[in-house]
Amino acid sequence: MMEALEKLLHEHDIAFDAVDRQVMCFAHIINLCSGHVINAINDNDESTSDPIGLACGAVRSIQASGLCRDAFNEVVQNGNTKGWFKTGEPPRTIQLKQLQLLQDMCVQWNSTYFVINRLGVMRPV
Repeated sequence: MMEALEKLLHEHDIAFDAVDRQVMCFAHIINLCSGHVINAINDNDESTSDPIGLACGAVRSIQASGLCRDAFNEVVQNGNTKGWFKTGEPPRTIQLKQLQLLQDMCVQWNSTYFVINRLGVMRPV
């Protein structure tokens, strides 16, 4: 990210060396900014359904109890065994890794990204 910032600043004739410079808490700042953007979109546009909130809610529901987690894992196992999961055009059968869903944590900077990324991997379920 710092190298990309260096390139962008050099395009505007601003001296910046990614190796010599250090932006304290840069990842945290990016996380706060993206969180504000997401919240502003959800607050200002009543036509959206808050997909991030829905995704986090789905994960919380599955992770709510051991029985729910076990049922989710069983669906993944059965789906892999029976060829339920497909992708592409024309559809081809895929095997999913036996992964747990991740929960969003407000104190972990990248957790929303990891939640959405893992859901994308597990989407065929």
